[in-house]
Amino acid sequence: MRFSTRLLHWFYQLSWKKVIGLSLFLLIVVMVPISIQVANNRTRTKSEAALIQPSVQPVTTAFQTPTGPPKIYLVDHFFGKVGDSVLIHGENLGGLHQQSSVVLAGQKISEENLVSWTGKYIEFKVPANARSGRVEINILGQRTSWPGIFFVTDDSVQTEINLNKSNSDPNLANLTGTNLEGGQELLVWLLIINGDGELKLTAGSGLTMTQTTMSLPLGKIYEVKLGLGKNLTQLLKVEKNDIQVVGIARAELSTGDGRLIPLKVNPLYVSF
Repeated sequence: MRFSTRLLHWFYQLSWKKVIGLSLFLLIVVMVPISIQVANNRTRTKSEAALIQPSVQPVTTAFQTPTGPPKIYLVDHFFGKVGDSVLIHGENLGGLHQQSSVVLAGQKISEENLVSWTGKYIEFKVPANARSGRVEINILGQRTSWPGIFFVTDDSVQTEINLNKSNSDPNLANLTGTNLEGGQELLVWLLIINGDGELKLTAGSGLTMTQTTMSLPLGKIYEVKLGLGKNLTQLLKVEKNDIQVVGIARAELSTGDGRLIPLKVNPLYVSF
């Protein structure tokens, strides 16, 4: 008797309980490696940019006719290495068009480095040979730029600031710095992503501080300028309320002669 025939004969002799049990066992044997593979593969979204994730759309010829001049509200991140994604939040950005362009430090972003382009945001990847500088857009001949500077960074950039959450108080964070020597003034934008109310800001010991506020569609911004002294580590204490979420939306470290020092910052999604 052939093996397959003997196997079928054996299977038909099983009780219905044994048949169900055998089926469940085989199902488990099949599903376990699949589950392990799914767990080991990280979920990847289409957009690699951070902050307020838009509904990502591919670059197409679809065009939203601007109802006014173009505006840039935010560039996130405002620093990154070649290949990193950058998200421009704004208004009246139109869409991909022969008479529209995105420029970084005077270099036009080629279509191959464009990820998404809608009337409210543009996402692009930092091109090879990119330089630090202004992010500008030209929408049908109307130009505008973000007031901040985009920094092209690599592993050699060690200058850094970060918002560190307090271990004892969830509404308290300290702005700290690393390798800030040579810097004379630090400009920081603190963005309240959601939640009403005011922030309480306290400069570190020996530092001078000025602050102003502005409101954008993305949230309220506190622009803080810190005159640096000998204290280059504990820079600023930030206190918020329970419902607020706060992050760093812009940062620039300048020397006495106005030169900007490339700076890394924990991105906006690392907020508190």
